[in-house]
Amino acid sequence: MPEPIERPNSPSPSRPTTAAARRKRAIRKLWSKYRLLLINDNTFKESFSIRLTPVNVVLMLIGLLGITAAITVSLIVFTPLKRYIPGYADTDVRVHSFHAATLADSLKREVAVHAAYTENLRRIFSGELSPDSVKQLPRITSAPGTADLAASPADSAFRQRTAKDEQYSLTENATGSERRDLAGLIFFSPLRGVVTDKYAHKEGHFGIDVATKANEPVKACLEGTVVLASWTADGGYVLNVQHPGELLSVYKHNAVLLKKTGDRVKAGEAIAIVGNSGELSDGPHLHFELWLAGKPLDPQQYMVFQ
Repeated sequence: MPEPIERPNSPSPSRPTTAAARRKRAIRKLWSKYRLLLINDNTFKESFSIRLTPVNVVLMLIGLLGITAAITVSLIVFTPLKRYIPGYADTDVRVHSFHAATLADSLKREVAVHAAYTENLRRIFSGELSPDSVKQLPRITSAPGTADLAASPADSAFRQRTAKDEQYSLTENATGSERRDLAGLIFFSPLRGVVTDKYAHKEGHFGIDVATKANEPVKACLEGTVVLASWTADGGYVLNVQHPGELLSVYKHNAVLLKKTGDRVKAGEAIAIVGNSGELSDGPHLHFELWLAGKPLDPQQYMVFQ
């Protein structure tokens, strides 16, 4: 009888490899069903029962974490709780901080003016200067940063020439006598930037557009009282200031208003922040108007914006 031939290197086809067997066992364990029971400890009666698999448990945990994250984000975004989170940026805090910084700068200038005035008095009382010579000092009472507010001889001559030339003007703008009344006023430029659209009375554009970068402060051109601080569809956030002598200034397309109706403002005080609000705005800029006794004026004839 012939002996059987041995084949030592031929694996049995019915036995899977060790790695494949481990994968199959792991998959079976993931989908194996288990029962979660709640049993009364006194009566041993089954109160609750549910079938679970490891995959179901993982999916339930992921869903629970997602719902918890959604609720937490909603509470932070849509409720005042975000104010209690350290480091969270609040719009009101930013506006108040900017207003406080502007007020501190104004106070610094006031202190400098009083210091210069006190120094003048000290020099007079000590005999270093005679009282009549004080008026000859060029800018001894000017605080740092306010030297550009003083009218130069060329500016005064230009104002006088303009008032004389337009004394008998028959246009709908301010008359020559009204212009002469404004000749002695020193206007504070509300903003420094590029004038993109000039005053055009015949075309219905009663002011000028000054383009600049966003978040720049808008300042009052003269002291006065805020008579309007509101929102309009075409002008966005609008602020109007009534000045002495039937003079009114208008500031449109602001991002934030720092003053409200009834507030008193000083010349050069920040009253708003440049923005792009309103339907008639296509970029960060200020639309500025100047009215005298109900008649529009060209702001560029009284102040420099560049």
